[in-house]
Amino acid sequence: LPVLVLTARDAVTDRVDGLQAGADDYLLKPFDLRELAARLHTLLRRVAGRAVNGIEHGPLHYDPSSCVATLAGHPVDLSRREQALLQALLQNPGRVLSSEQLKDCVYGFSDEVESNALNVHIHHLRRKLGNGIVETVRGLGYRLGPAQAPEEAAS
Repeated sequence: LPVLVLTARDAVTDRVDGLQAGADDYLLKPFDLRELAARLHTLLRRVAGRAVNGIEHGPLHYDPSSCVATLAGHPVDLSRREQALLQALLQNPGRVLSSEQLKDCVYGFSDEVESNALNVHIHHLRRKLGNGIVETVRGLGYRLGPAQAPEEAAS
């Protein structure tokens, strides 16, 4: 689990102690929200074992920082919620995510969600990126499907 320390303690010894205690990054208050977001993206990328921000899955490329998705080199127009769903799946390859986990990623913890809303977003992702992008695991949830060959994704 990545750890980002947000603190007003600005002494060098405090920063060194925080990093040596296991923190992955250290950010001093006050901070700009853009910098916080960038550092969080970097930590998540590093934890996922990626050196670059973009995520590749066969012919699919998704850049979480710019929210741009391309399939076989062609841009794909995704809604904000479709992007959040895709990002959750791409960041957890091979892992089954429950409907509740995906709803939290897509809607946040406080939003009320219609019972079939997640299914609608999954349907739209499949229509735009191919049926195999999201696999249904009966009784458990959903997971990222296997990467397709470029010619399969283009059809």
